[in-house]
Formats: sequence, C-alpha cells, structure tokens
Amino acid sequence: MNLPRRDFLKNIGASALAVSVNSSWMEAAQQRTTQDQKLHPDYQSNNPGTEYYFLGNGKIIAALQSSAHPDQGTHAGLLVMSSDHFARKLSTYLYHPERGVQNSRFVAIINGRGYVPEFASSTIRWEYPDSIPTIVLQWEAGGCRIREEFSCPIDDAAVVRTVMLENASSSPVDASSMILLYPNLMFFDEYHIDRTNMMLTATGYKTLRLFTLNEATVGERHMNIPFGRLMPGEKKTITIILTLDVPRDEFERKGLARMREESATYWKRHATFRADHDGLNHLFQTSKSGIRAAVARTGKMDGSIWQYNLEWVRDQSMVVVGSTVAGQTDIAESLLRRILTRSVDDDGKTVDASRHRPPETIELDQNGELLYALWTHWVWSGTDAIIQEYWPKISGVADYVLQPVFRDPSIGLLKNSREYWERDPAFGVKEGYELTYQAWNIVGLQRAADMARHMNEMEKARRWDAAAALMRKSFLEHPRFSLVEDGRFIKRRLVTGEVQRTFEPPHRAAMPQGMPLNVERVSYCDPDAGNVTPIMLDIVDPKSSVSLKTLESMEHLWNQRWSTGGYARYDVTSEPDSPGPWPFATLFITRAYFEAGNDEKVWRALKWLLDVQGGKSGAWFEYYGDRPSPPLPPVGIVVWTWAEFLVFFMHHLLGLRPNTKNLVIRPRFLKGMNELEAKAVVHGQDIQLRLKRAQQQPSARVDGKTIPLFNGAVTIPLPTRSVTIEMNI
Repeated sequence: MNLPRRDFLKNIGASALAVSVNSSWMEAAQQRTTQDQKLHPDYQSNNPGTEYYFLGNGKIIAALQSSAHPDQGTHAGLLVMSSDHFARKLSTYLYHPERGVQNSRFVAIINGRGYVPEFASSTIRWEYPDSIPTIVLQWEAGGCRIREEFSCPIDDAAVVRTVMLENASSSPVDASSMILLYPNLMFFDEYHIDRTNMMLTATGYKTLRLFTLNEATVGERHMNIPFGRLMPGEKKTITIILTLDVPRDEFERKGLARMREESATYWKRHATFRADHDGLNHLFQTSKSGIRAAVARTGKMDGSIWQYNLEWVRDQSMVVVGSTVAGQTDIAESLLRRILTRSVDDDGKTVDASRHRPPETIELDQNGELLYALWTHWVWSGTDAIIQEYWPKISGVADYVLQPVFRDPSIGLLKNSREYWERDPAFGVKEGYELTYQAWNIVGLQRAADMARHMNEMEKARRWDAAAALMRKSFLEHPRFSLVEDGRFIKRRLVTGEVQRTFEPPHRAAMPQGMPLNVERVSYCDPDAGNVTPIMLDIVDPKSSVSLKTLESMEHLWNQRWSTGGYARYDVTSEPDSPGPWPFATLFITRAYFEAGNDEKVWRALKWLLDVQGGKSGAWFEYYGDRPSPPLPPVGIVVWTWAEFLVFFMHHLLGLRPNTKNLVIRPRFLKGMNELEAKAVVHGQDIQLRLKRAQQQPSARVDGKTIPLFNGAVTIPLPTRSVTIEMNI
C-alpha cells in the first residue's frame, strides 16, 4: 500500500500513525458518526480469506495475520499474547479498539513515502532455517524488495523480526522505516519512552518492550530505524525485538546467537518427516510448531485459541499423545502434570470447560483418553516418573468410570445423559450408552492395567483388564446393548436397549435461533464422526464388514449442506450450531480410512485440509460455517487438530507402535508416495526411518542387517541407542 507523503520529520508520531492506518476501512470509518462507531474488522477471528501463522514457545504466542481484503482484517498485522493467559482476539496485546492490529505492521519509508504490505503484492510462507520455524513475509515498496522474518527464540519470551530491504530499482534510494508500539489500552496503562537507549516500553498487566539492535530514534509510540542511502542492488538488514516481561539487558546479555543455537538444538531433537509430497511435509511441520506455540510451559492450554478460554481434559490428553509421538515430551509432561494437579480430583473425576459436572452430564470418554495419554507417554518416552508420582490419582481415574452410577455390572457398559459432542438432556439426549464412552474406556482401562502391572498392583490390573474385556464384548456382541446395528456402529443406545435415533429437545425454541436443532422437525443422531473411534483405535479389524459399513455411512457427513468439502461432526439436523465441516472430526475419519486402506478418501480429506482457509498457514478453525454470536463464542483455532495430524503421521502412516515390550514399525505409503525419510524419538533414542516403495518383494534392514517382515511390520527391542531402519514397502 502506497501511503501519501506526510510530514514524517516534523511530527513523526501523529502523522506516521495516521498514515500507517490509512486503508479503505479507515476511510469508510472516518465518514461514520461517533454514534454509529463499529468494531474494527480485526475483531472477528474467522473473516473470509483470513489466516494466522502461529509462533510461540510456551512463554509467548504470536500470530501473523494474512487478510485478503482490508474489510476482512489487517494484512500482515501481528497479534501477541502470553501463553499463560487466555485471550479473545480483541484482548491480545497489540490490538487497538479502533485500529485493530494495523499499528503492528512494519512501515517502509522510501524517498519520503510510507508503505505497508498489501495482500495482492506480498507473500507469506513458512521456512525452517536450521530447523527453526520462521514466518517469511515478502513484499515490494517504492522500487525496493522487503523480506520480513519472524521467529521466537525457544526459551525467551520475545518475537524477533528481521527486515531486509533491497534496492531493486536502477537509481539510489533513501530508505528508513518505522515500527510502532501501540499496546492494547485495556491491559497497558503506562508508557515509557527511553530516548537514551532508544526503547519503548508499555506497562500494566504485563510489560512490553520494543527495541532494535540497530541505530534508531524514538518518539511518541514509534521508533524510526534508518537503512540509509542504498545504491541499486544494495541490501541492508535491521533486527527488531519485542519482548514480553523480559528486560532488554537480560535479552542482550544472552544474545541472538545463543538464542538461535538453543532454538536449533530444540527443534532438531524432535521427530522429523520429509516425504516426496510438499503438502504432507507442511501439515507435519506446522502441527509440530503449532502445538509448541499453543501450550504454556505450565501445561495450560486453551481448547480453542481466541474462542473458549477454557480447558478440557479431552483436548489436553489428545495433545499429550500428539506431542509425545512427535518427540516433544517436554510439552506432554507439562500437560499431564497440569491435568493431574488441576483437572482431576481425588476421586478421578475430570473437568471439561474448566469445570466439574455431575455424573449425569460428565464426559466419560475423558477418563479413557487420559489413561491412554499417560500410557502413550510412558511407552514412547521410557520414563515412568509421572506414573510413579501420581499413581493414586491415576488409579482413581480408572476406577471412577466403574462406579454403579455409570456401569451396569452385568454388561460392563457406561451410561449417562451426555454425549460426546457435549449435548445433554436440553438438546434431547436421553440416558444411555454412548459409543465413544465405551471405546475410549476399553482402550484406557487396558492401558491402565499395563501401568498397574508395572506398579506391581496386580489386583487392580486384573480388575481393569476384566472390566475392559467385558465392556468390549458387550460393545461388539451383546444381543441387546451392543453398539452395532444394521451391520455398522451406532452412536447411542438407551438403557432400554433401544437405539436413540433422534434428539428431540424439550424446548426447540430455546435452541440458538435459525440453527437446525431450532428449526428442524426431526433431528437425527446418526451418522456421527465419533462412530469411527473403534476403527482408529484398533478395537476392531479396520477392514471388517462393520468397519467398512461404518465408513460408508460417514459419506453422509461430507458436504451435507455445503459444497466445499470436509466432514461434519454428525447429521446436521441435530446441530445446535451452524452446519459446516470440522477439521479434527475430518481427521478422525481420515485415520479410520487410512487403516481401512482407502487412500482415495484419505487424499480427498488431506487435500481439503490443505486447501481450506487455514491450510496455507497451518492453523485450522474449529469449523467452517456461519456462527450465531451471541449466544455462541467466536470461532477460534483448535489445538487438538495439530495433535490429530501428528498421530496420523507417526502412528498410522509411519506405523510406529511402541508397547511395554518392544517397538513395532508398520509403515504404509499412501497411493502416489514413493519415498520418505523420518525420525522418531523412542525412549530418548533416535529412530531413523528411510522408506521406499518396493519394486519387488518388501524388505527391511536394521542398522544394515536384513531382518524379516511379518505382515508388513518390523519388530525390534525397545531402543537403548539410536537405530536406523531401512524398508522397502
């Protein structure tokens, strides 16, 4: 965007500020009266064409916003927040009520004219120099090429912004720049200008400091950093630092070189994935860096960034699994400790939406998911420290679901009046047996029994094994209460044994206005994306008749009342929210289809996830559809989605399955893939994988030694040193 010349030198603060926010939206806003003042479009999290590139380290979260049109948001605006404090978008630290995040952009001043990035003439992409996640913004201004790089040092609450300006014209240019520190007025009520050290500081709820490692001058809420006179083809680089509660002298004592070394070391020690498909590589890399950005060092994690400001054991458990298989055991450990300290009581009851609920409406799947997450962390990391430290509480988690209020001892199934997607009697849910509550606790209790044997608690191991076995038998085979009907899995069976086929809210008019559950005459329960859980968790043969018929039923959820792709959570007639596809529900079905060997459906889902809004940046909204707000919150970025991607790659595609005795590796290529190199971390040891599509017979070598394949899998002892595995598959 070309900014008309203003008198930068005489009154740089006010005039530059006015120039920097000049846009079609602001011009329209200036024509409004104060009586009809409206929120800046940056307020809305899911405007059409808007994506977010997330950076973070557990101490600070930053997101670079890409917006296709000024009416939909500020292109190249920067959002910053603390990892330990949840926020809505308008309560991030650089947000201004009238200007959104316009003031967070870098302004290039070329021959006296000011420029900011425009969507049509700029590109944003991910790069990974020395394995460090880095956002690269490239744009042109006044005959110059500008490259901005954004990164977060792994152990320091700072955003490092490096700007390179190149004179691409045939004549010399005089170049300078301006960066503002214009903090959110709700949280920062004092401002300090240090004209000796050329630093801007905002204090209040937190402390923000803006400075540069180059020559600069400062004024009212702005900093000017000169590039000087550049000859044709000449380049110059400046570095801008924004810290959160980190003093400048502390930052400079450590220095960028050491920070970069620490960051490279951190990112290189985790799992890697490099296939002959750029889209797959992008999905893996952004999922790994997204989880690190979203989870605080304390293990605190918003279920959906800018949306809920609440915590779920379910979401956190899934992120434990995802970060564990990616080798990010530091993240997994912080999450598990927080869950077991703050989100589970002494009886084993878990919280959802940061609260405990009565037995009638508690989310019983969470107990199984937490047990599965604990077991996964143990067998992948090789450390039992968390199990040893929290064993009484872990035992309570396993025993909690076996109480008579939930469990019928004759069939072993679990019942209450809440379903997996959090609808309850007000939405028409009747007391009954939910499929996901059984599936997750079958798996969770089996894993709890493994942990009990490790702890030499044999009576508990026997009890939990028996409970899991009875639950599984009834789940699959009981003539009256199994969760199989007409040859496929069903969502819910009532305590009478009858299938609950519809949800009939006692007060439809009380449902959000205009939503299906408010206006439909009949609201169906099935199909439900959760019905694939037994397939993706290996409870049943993924190629069995019941699996294939269940997957066939999932196709009803693709493009139900839209044409852009993606799977819904369930039949939209029972939707209290707006109809639309959900990325993490889509990934449930994708995982199940992969195990069933249906590559066509897997690729269709992955392509949708790459092409949908958020796919380019690697940060997906909870769902894609209109949101009636109020009464529903704005749509945010669900952290769980990143975990689902990591599990898809590591557990399913690479087929890495450690257990208490050995490591099984059962990779399978998707159609069109021919080679892949990856690294996993198991028991603290690197497992290097080099995979190629077999031209003749499948084969495998471990550290150069040929070993046999059984059903396409290699089985080796749990590693005590690094191992290289080469497979033709």
